[in-house]
Amino acid sequence: MKTITNNTAYLLKEIINIKGNPCKKTFQKLVYLLEQKGLKLNYEYGLHFYGPYSKRLNTETMFLNSEGVIAYDYSGYSHLMSINNNEFKVESKNLTDEQKKKIRDLIIHFKEWSPAELELLSTALYAYNHLEDKTEDSVIQGVQKIKGSKYSKEKIQSTLKNFDYFNKSLLLYTA
Repeated sequence: MKTITNNTAYLLKEIINIKGNPCKKTFQKLVYLLEQKGLKLNYEYGLHFYGPYSKRLNTETMFLNSEGVIAYDYSGYSHLMSINNNEFKVESKNLTDEQKKKIRDLIIHFKEWSPAELELLSTALYAYNHLEDKTEDSVIQGVQKIKGSKYSKEKIQSTLKNFDYFNKSLLLYTA
């Protein structure tokens, strides 16, 4: 068995151990949420059809796939990701015990969330981070601008209640 020291593979392994095999969208969103929780993983994010997306994270997963470490199951509606545990032992690269705990805690916290729910939360956080006006109304409008009518105002408002988990606060009014 070959040992691979790679944080992308490590993050996938932890998600699989706690949540089960994620689709590509879930993986992207959980890693984005880890960055929002303060973990410095150095993935740059831009907007994509499903919300925040890191080209670098995708490139790393594709490289790991070409090396046989990560596998994709394309048989269903989503592209489920797995790790080839028979050939590879995956370890983190320079992550502290505190960072590993933060990773596990976040995955556990969002274990039951669907890909669409993670998409909405990550998009709301992305909008928040790029707005000067940090009011609830501004974030809702930002999400609606990005997502159109995909999510109702009530659904967005409900999702914003999770901002406290990321130490993000919404202003109640415009100054």
